[in-house]
Amino acid sequence: MNSSAFVKTIAESFTTGDVWQSRRQREREAQHFARVRNAYYQYAAKLRRIARHVADIIRAYPPGDPAGVAEIERYLNEYSYILRPWARQAGALMIAEVSRRDELAWMRHARMLGRELKRELLGMTPTGDLARILVEDQVNLITSIPIMAARDVQKWSREYWTGGVRYDELAQRIANANDVTQNRATLIARTETAKTSATFTQARAQYIGSTHYIWHSVQDLDVRRMHKILNGSTQRWDDPPVAEEGGQRHHPGEFPNCRCYAEPILPAVIQ
Repeated sequence: MNSSAFVKTIAESFTTGDVWQSRRQREREAQHFARVRNAYYQYAAKLRRIARHVADIIRAYPPGDPAGVAEIERYLNEYSYILRPWARQAGALMIAEVSRRDELAWMRHARMLGRELKRELLGMTPTGDLARILVEDQVNLITSIPIMAARDVQKWSREYWTGGVRYDELAQRIANANDVTQNRATLIARTETAKTSATFTQARAQYIGSTHYIWHSVQDLDVRRMHKILNGSTQRWDDPPVAEEGGQRHHPGEFPNCRCYAEPILPAVIQ
């Protein structure tokens, strides 16, 4: 059997069949999104608290006051530095939670597989290095929340000083600073929990010999056009598909606000 036929056969064994298989597929999808959502909600709640603190700092100063803008920038940069230990802990907890939930999902299928997967589940897959990289990413992203807010205030104030916006417009932007930082925190939490889940799924799948996966979307009205097209398609781990209108390539869950996920196609026999 050639490689394409092998992939097609294995893909069909995991994605087609009778009503029972369809029900099992739906349950598997629901379990996947439940574990990602739970980790996302916890992480987002933490990041939104940071966003509220940032907005409080911004609103404490009169809009457009040059001295106030300088103070805001100083405080927010200091806050970013002070946040680093907290950000490291919060990021590590999110990553550990996503990894644990992903591992439990693999454990449910362990009886169907073999020694290599069981070895992986005992900690032999090199996910430790991935986790360390992901933690550093979280530290940089979390500490960027106050820094980006400081840049926003500078930009808005510069537009006011040069006559680009009126005072009442500037005041409204400052008043709405919480919305801006909350949205930024939410985007980080949503994107990073999905990316973390995708990273661990790919690492574990490839470690036991998976070369392909099935792209799944959540199939609601908010799914992007390209992701609707990709839904149900077979893709290679080593060749991410074109998934965005701008030509960007990525696997499910690796792009901002992407809620898709990959279902690994497992080797027929794992020794």
